[in-house]
Amino acid sequence: MQQKKLSERYNRFRFDAGCLALNFVATVRHRGSHLRDLLISPEALNKWFLQSGLSSAQVQIFPKDLKNAVKLREAIHDTVYALIASIKPEESDISLINRFAKYTIPVPQLSTDRCNIELDTPFTPMSLLALIARDAIEHIGNPDRQRMKKCENDTCRMLFIDISPANRRRWCAMSICGNRAKVALHRKKLSAGQTELF
Repeated sequence: MQQKKLSERYNRFRFDAGCLALNFVATVRHRGSHLRDLLISPEALNKWFLQSGLSSAQVQIFPKDLKNAVKLREAIHDTVYALIASIKPEESDISLINRFAKYTIPVPQLSTDRCNIELDTPFTPMSLLALIARDAIEHIGNPDRQRMKKCENDTCRMLFIDISPANRRRWCAMSICGNRAKVALHRKKLSAGQTELF
């Protein structure tokens, strides 16, 4: 039963990375160990668009849209990962992010009768990916980008933005990887104490 609960939890999307683009990157879980890609179908991508708040209705997604989404996700991941490691990002990844960002997005308009927000055209998978690419550009190009970090749990490696005042956050979430690290440290101390007794 415990294993089933654990499996269900690791099949859920995470939206705690600190920005839209890194939440999208987090659709791959456990990059450091048993990598689990949650974007396995067009339906899964649609579900992410809905849960992220990017879309309020289903959009028609074809396999090529899913392929494009994965390409963008990996380009963002590799670019941010390189910056965290103080390595020059690949030009091809930056070019790809820039290409996605240029895609036209619907323009919000006020309706004349009730002043509701309406879009001039409906969202498409590419326009939603363009919003993710633009968010990535805003955060990667920001002088504050040193707040982008990698979870110190080597099996996790989730990328996130550290919004703590001291900029000393080490884990994707204290309740997940931070807690695991505390438990491991506690066990190590107990084990060391027991060894000293004999």
